[in-house]
Amino acid sequence: MQRHSPAQVVSSILYNTLDKSVTEYTYVDFCAGAGGPTPCIERELNQKLAPKKSPSANGDTNESVKFVMTDLHPHIADWKGACSKSKNLTFVSKPVDATNAPADLILGDGKKVFRMFNLAFHHFDDSLGRDILKNTLENSHGFGYLFIQ
Repeated sequence: MQRHSPAQVVSSILYNTLDKSVTEYTYVDFCAGAGGPTPCIERELNQKLAPKKSPSANGDTNESVKFVMTDLHPHIADWKGACSKSKNLTFVSKPVDATNAPADLILGDGKKVFRMFNLAFHHFDDSLGRDILKNTLENSHGFGYLFIQ
């Protein structure tokens, strides 16, 4: 029996592996579907970061990490519902092709881009999968292929 939810496991892996650099990234789910685990991972990771927040010289706290949901077939209604629960979760309303990521997603918000693919790769044939991997390797600073349930 699992002691932790899949989102808790992923957030712990990101938190422990990236350590102090975890806040240097914007996490972009390139095949978000209806949202899947991304809103839960966002919540879990930001909860882990909350105790570490400390006031900076100007009185602000360290930034929380941001997550962005995208898909070739956006699920706007589902995403709006998820985003209404967190200021750290957004989405791209237009279709996003993971083989040819738009420049604004590649450049992010001035942060490094960490691409996430949650339960997505079984949808792609070998050629499409290679194209997605190629674009990911050329245009991101990190990535995770997550097969969690």
